[in-house]
Amino acid sequence: MTRVYERQEFRSFYDRDSGARFEDLEFRRCKFVSCAISITRNPLFRSTARNVRLIQCEEAGCALEPGIFAEILVDGLKTHGLFQTWGAVFKHVTLTGKIGRVMISPFVAPGSTTPEQQRAFDEANAEYYSKIDWSLDIAEAEFEECEIQRVPAHLIRRDPRVSVVVTREKAMLGTWRQLDLSKTHWATSLDFMLQRGDPDLTLVAPKRHRKFRQLLDGLKALRDAGVAEAA
Repeated sequence: MTRVYERQEFRSFYDRDSGARFEDLEFRRCKFVSCAISITRNPLFRSTARNVRLIQCEEAGCALEPGIFAEILVDGLKTHGLFQTWGAVFKHVTLTGKIGRVMISPFVAPGSTTPEQQRAFDEANAEYYSKIDWSLDIAEAEFEECEIQRVPAHLIRRDPRVSVVVTREKAMLGTWRQLDLSKTHWATSLDFMLQRGDPDLTLVAPKRHRKFRQLLDGLKALRDAGVAEAA
């Protein structure tokens, strides 16, 4: 049975090294302030959230640390600042409706994690993604900002009208450096992808971003130059 919370506020909830399972939960118009799930530096102690629904919720100062998030629905999410995930993995996670500023990063506690600890999560996450059919569905999301790093592009369900995929091979050719992307941040994103060594990158023009049209034009330029693939 799903436990439902409505119009409640959760503050300073920190899940640390617990290996906990958060399952069968629904939050409606709830607010989360300064909360974090799965704070750990060891993949063996990461927590799992499964079968969770967040409907028209709000967050401030929260983060998803390197946990496992599966069968999740986020329908509308107001963010205060940039909401970030750190080293987490996703299976059947759907983001839809009006979503604030979101960044998905493969890094675990940048600046305080050892190379060995980061490598352990990189390997665990790569293995996890090798065994699932899809990870994220963002096709109906209306983001203010969206950056997705190191989630395999073929596992992301998206709207090809506002998003493209660039493979490492195409990025390394450098054709995009001759394009006028000055009104976008796509050149920076591609530079960082190459520095990280990622095999591909999904670029999303957020529908609610104030520079949506310029970002969309930049994606078209990448497609027209053969750098990016829409489908």
